[in-house]
Amino acid sequence: MFDIEDVLNKIESNTERIAKILAFDGRLEIEKIKELSSLYDVRQEMLEGLADWYKTDEATNFFKDNKKEFDSRIKKITEKDKKQLDNIEKRANDLKTKLKEMRKQKSVLIYSKEN
Repeated sequence: MFDIEDVLNKIESNTERIAKILAFDGRLEIEKIKELSSLYDVRQEMLEGLADWYKTDEATNFFKDNKKEFDSRIKKITEKDKKQLDNIEKRANDLKTKLKEMRKQKSVLIYSKEN
């Protein structure tokens, strides 16, 4: 039997752990990046299990009485996840900008040394 309550609790907990890591304003160390990757891998497995369960008769029966609560919890999870993905995208864009600036500086140094 699939314990939907347990799975949703784990997904919510996983989402909160990801949020705590991404809440850090400074540069993410490699250990934190690895932890994020691991958390997203675990999350993917849980979501795949949820998708498989969703196709079962057990899920159909569950939704007869619990659809609103389920939808509300999933909506909160997806809203938090969207914020986290936006944060990741912002960090990636910031790094991209810094890399471009470093390349410009390197080009200027190379040019100045040649002249």
